[in-house]
Amino acid sequence: MDDAQATGQRILRTATIAGFALAGALLAAFVSWQVVIHIAEQRLGGYATMLLERAQELDDESRQTLDTFNRQPQARCTDREVEQMREAVYRTYFVKDIGRVENGQLRCTASLFRLPVPAAIDPPQLVTRDGLQVATMELQLLASGSRAPVLALGDTRVILDPLAFRLRPAPDIGFTMGYVDGGERFLPLYGAATQLDAATLRAGQPLDRDGVLVYPMCARDHAVCVVSTLSKTALSDSQWPLLLVCTVLGAGAGAAVGLALLLAHLRRHSVEGRLLRAIDQDALDVEYQPVVRITDGALVGAEALVRWRDRDGRMVSPVRFIPIAEENGSIGRITQLVLRRVAADFGDVLAAPGEFRINVNISAADLDNSRFHASMAQTLDAAGIARERIGIELTEHSTTARDIAVSGTKRLRELGHHVYIDDFGTGYSSLAYLAELDVHALKIDRSFTRTIGTDAVKVSLVPQIIDLARTLGLQVVIEGVETEAQRDWLRAVDYPLYAQGWLFGRPMPAAELRALLNAQR
Repeated sequence: MDDAQATGQRILRTATIAGFALAGALLAAFVSWQVVIHIAEQRLGGYATMLLERAQELDDESRQTLDTFNRQPQARCTDREVEQMREAVYRTYFVKDIGRVENGQLRCTASLFRLPVPAAIDPPQLVTRDGLQVATMELQLLASGSRAPVLALGDTRVILDPLAFRLRPAPDIGFTMGYVDGGERFLPLYGAATQLDAATLRAGQPLDRDGVLVYPMCARDHAVCVVSTLSKTALSDSQWPLLLVCTVLGAGAGAAVGLALLLAHLRRHSVEGRLLRAIDQDALDVEYQPVVRITDGALVGAEALVRWRDRDGRMVSPVRFIPIAEENGSIGRITQLVLRRVAADFGDVLAAPGEFRINVNISAADLDNSRFHASMAQTLDAAGIARERIGIELTEHSTTARDIAVSGTKRLRELGHHVYIDDFGTGYSSLAYLAELDVHALKIDRSFTRTIGTDAVKVSLVPQIIDLARTLGLQVVIEGVETEAQRDWLRAVDYPLYAQGWLFGRPMPAAELRALLNAQR
């Protein structure tokens, strides 16, 4: 790699991390802003609830006052009635004056007594569904330029306190209180004007109108509605430290994720590249783990296991590189390499008469691959090895594609290979499915073998799997046999069993396995 390529890769990696950092910052900013909005809406909802309670108290007190004086039988605007109106104003909290109207003119009030010249009354600006008249008016008679809400029923008017809603939880929160009619009109009496109609207010859902958070709320049994408001600009101005911290943390988290993914990508591609070079250079090794007959301990076969020693001298676990090979499609080349090594290491043994067999693992992708089968046949024919001397092992997971598994195992068996289901018990094979698969043997996974020779064997699946194999007429190979107690328990089973495990030999080079074969002869 020249300097230009290295510089380009460094720029690309830096840009990748920066991109993740930016994405993390944007995501964190968005999420934190949504949290801030949610908290603000809860604040507005709480304030709207408080406003609505106060609005209902005002409405109740006003209606009760109007009803009381409308039901009085005595003559209007007498000294006695004016005195009663003054007493009522004194006792009420929201009502600041009470007046009598006759022929559209104000004749007397609690504060002004009887007017020398009756004052004309403007028509109401809104009438509620139950007939309550609502208006705002200038109190020219009391204080020039002052305004106050007015409610009316019959010939009685009540003037409300202009400061009835002066309580505010925070300077940045605004409000509106007013009345709705039977249609879509809303008349604000207190607070700021609003463009919301009655239907929107009655819906009671938080809104975002032109950069302002709005929380409307209406009473069920009253014609009053309230709105609490908060500018998003004011909200961001007050919450910018929190938003900044969250954004910075999000950028850091995004950069960390980007770096982790980049490193994982580089490691994987580094491993993948080295693996492909090792395959090209025929630099993978093959070891063999003995398979014995339980009854007499005779060496009857072995499993060929691929090994990879990286260029730095360290072994790379098959658990790490086999999935990569399966994903990039090079697993078939690895299997062909293993077959060539088996032919080179044991071609003479396998070409001679005998029962010794070597098993090779193949992937699900190669199970129904005609080119793979042709290449395998060519390798075996060149070495003079009969098909029955090469066993084919398939993991139970690789048989999940039912149609391919059925046709593939059938084809392998027709070619003469012995077919094994490896790691049996860890997948999902049913009795009917096993009968449909054309296989010779089951290899019980080592996770079940650990229970053999202990009290746990009473609840182990090993006896059940052996009974299943007996029913189907299949051979059984027990993997992971490591102790004499396990071997002795297996010897006591009334069924021919085979075993593979450290008790009989760890994976070994071909020369050591040949030595064991020679010693047995």
